[in-house]
Amino acid sequence: MTDLKDLLDQAAGHEPAVTSADVAADLGRARLAARRRRITGIGLTAGAAAVTIAALAVPLVLSGGSGSSVAAPPGAVTSEAPVAALSAGEVLLVAAAQEEKAEAASGKYFRVRTVATVEWTVKADGSVVCCGSQPAGPGGYKLREERVMEKWTGLKGGTAWLGTRSLGTRPATAADVAAWKQAGAPASWNAGPSDSADKRPIILSTKPGKGSLVELKGDADRYPALGRSATLQEVLALPTTPAALRQTLLKVRLYAAPDASEVSALTQLSSELLSATPALPKVRAAAFRLLAGLKGATVEQNVTDAVGRKGTAVSFSFRAYRLELQLIVDPKTGKLLSSRNTGGKDGGHSVLLSSWTNDTVQVPPAKLK
Repeated sequence: MTDLKDLLDQAAGHEPAVTSADVAADLGRARLAARRRRITGIGLTAGAAAVTIAALAVPLVLSGGSGSSVAAPPGAVTSEAPVAALSAGEVLLVAAAQEEKAEAASGKYFRVRTVATVEWTVKADGSVVCCGSQPAGPGGYKLREERVMEKWTGLKGGTAWLGTRSLGTRPATAADVAAWKQAGAPASWNAGPSDSADKRPIILSTKPGKGSLVELKGDADRYPALGRSATLQEVLALPTTPAALRQTLLKVRLYAAPDASEVSALTQLSSELLSATPALPKVRAAAFRLLAGLKGATVEQNVTDAVGRKGTAVSFSFRAYRLELQLIVDPKTGKLLSSRNTGGKDGGHSVLLSSWTNDTVQVPPAKLK
């Protein structure tokens, strides 16, 4: 346990060091909860799989698969003990310790930056169909477009903004690149009329598009990631223990996704709480500990997020619907780097930035750092 204790001590900062007994107790509680929990049945219909919990959310995912483990990162090894493998629960508990020691922040806006992936199918005749679910067929190929969205949520009495920009469209795979070249390597595609009032055409391009910024006056002091438009006061009042937070999120499940299983709802809601709300550090720590006690997570090292950062991914998946949730954590500090949802016909999205800011509202950048 030496390597895990070192990570927990680093997360503690100037606070009193975490003892081996503290670590063992925390891990023991998670393992005991996992052993006691029985997951029976799927509990999610095809219709429920498409339920969107929040404006920036994706369909609910279910936990599945078998547990896995990952070796501790370099630098955590000591001469006193061999390297211990970190399970999915242990990685999340390291993240919990990191979040619990963080300082609460404030600002004029709470900003959430999301990168979404949308797939398109190009037929042999050049026609374009959303969203990649249809086969391309002979002479066709698939495209993958990346879009960045930023929601700036102002305080009560203020306003909110939504900024969007296409980061460009490329052939989805190596095979698609070959088919695209065979088709003349076009640099743009007309995907037909949009849903706008003027029905202007949707033009896909290999180059980043022009950013847009829309004011959302009714969204000030509204954080929809908890299944409804919760106020900042309600978010800050969330419980700070895993058990109490679990009960709160299960109540949200009753009206947000009543057909979903407990595990799928707890997984998605906890993830959205972590990535899209200004929840207090102790609440965030409770969410990580809640996730650590859920059965079915797997671990993968050296996963790269949408902006090139490498981390350790803890994943919950529902194979029947090809849906997956990944929490990508910095293995050295336990800090959450991004939350990634993938699968389904619409691609996926990653939450890359979620924090208070006093910056001036602006359109998203054409290139992410």
